[in-house]
Amino acid sequence: MANREYFVGDRIKADGDLYTILGKITYRNKADGKTWEEYRLQSIEYSNEERWLAVDNYYKEYSLSRINPQADTLGYHQVDSGVEQVIAVSGSVDVEVGDTASFEEYEDAEEEKIVSIEHWDDGTEYSSGYYLDAWEFGREDENMAAQRMKSGKGLGVIVFFLMWGLMFIAPFLSSLIGSNKKIEKYLKKSSNYTYVTSITGNDKQKANVYEYKYSQSITENSITDGQLDLVAKDIIDGIDGNTESVQQNTEDDDLTIAILTKKEYCIIYRGEDNKVYVQVSPRKYAYTSDKEPYHSRRATHRYYRRFYYSTGYNSDSSSYSSSSSSYTGYSDGTISYDSSNEYNSYSGTVRQQSVSSRSSDGGGLSSGK
Repeated sequence: MANREYFVGDRIKADGDLYTILGKITYRNKADGKTWEEYRLQSIEYSNEERWLAVDNYYKEYSLSRINPQADTLGYHQVDSGVEQVIAVSGSVDVEVGDTASFEEYEDAEEEKIVSIEHWDDGTEYSSGYYLDAWEFGREDENMAAQRMKSGKGLGVIVFFLMWGLMFIAPFLSSLIGSNKKIEKYLKKSSNYTYVTSITGNDKQKANVYEYKYSQSITENSITDGQLDLVAKDIIDGIDGNTESVQQNTEDDDLTIAILTKKEYCIIYRGEDNKVYVQVSPRKYAYTSDKEPYHSRRATHRYYRRFYYSTGYNSDSSSYSSSSSSYTGYSDGTISYDSSNEYNSYSGTVRQQSVSSRSSDGGGLSSGK
């Protein structure tokens, strides 16, 4: 693949979101002389949201991150360190050619999330983010497949049949692409949620907990919680409705909402401190671990267990048969799952709209997740 290079003013699509490049910095690692680019991005949809896209063409590594003074390396391991020097700048950035900083880079156990620390003369800067695959970003108007086709000769017939075939398989491909969207990935890139902590379970599994940034207290005897509803629908929208099961608790004066997808298990709940939390984990975590959700009430923990046991345990027991189940001796019963409940119906509507939208999109397959 050719080296990626972009310029100030370009519109970039990264991980499905559209940005404008405000600035560009070229760094050189003083230890090995290798260079890489970092682009300052501003969201097209949210004008106050900025990200940094790092493009290392030599090592074929790419990442999307944001400035995060609260970034923590707990649970991360160091993967790189050294001294970086600014060798070129353009657009709106706050460094100059010749500036240097020592840096450390850390990644989590899954080698997906990253934390970067840069020590400049005027202070230390912390960033957090995650790795991208090469196909997850590019110019708004980039269509690599079309570029390759244009460079060939006598391919008109092939193009015709490819376009004809895509008319029939596009809905199927769109469905597959949509099903790859993950709750965890949506939460960590959304400005509505703040990472709080991780809970380590059995068999090297982990659940991550996020706080809804706009949590508002409700009265102790409230029978509705509009914020839980808002968060649940926001997450369903964020993953294009690709859920397997979703339902709200109506017992024990608890309104926890549980979402089960093909690979993840998530609950949205109000904690003992009255804040709204979202816990998300791989399904294997729920199968192997019996840990109370962070700051949860007893009713929340009970629903968390009962919902998974009722909707996901049986299918997972064959997938994870080599691991010890946390449900050995379980006796707290099941829930009655109503497939026509409000959230499942909402999810189905979002999913259908997403498939229709993608199948009618004139762009290529590089449009992101």
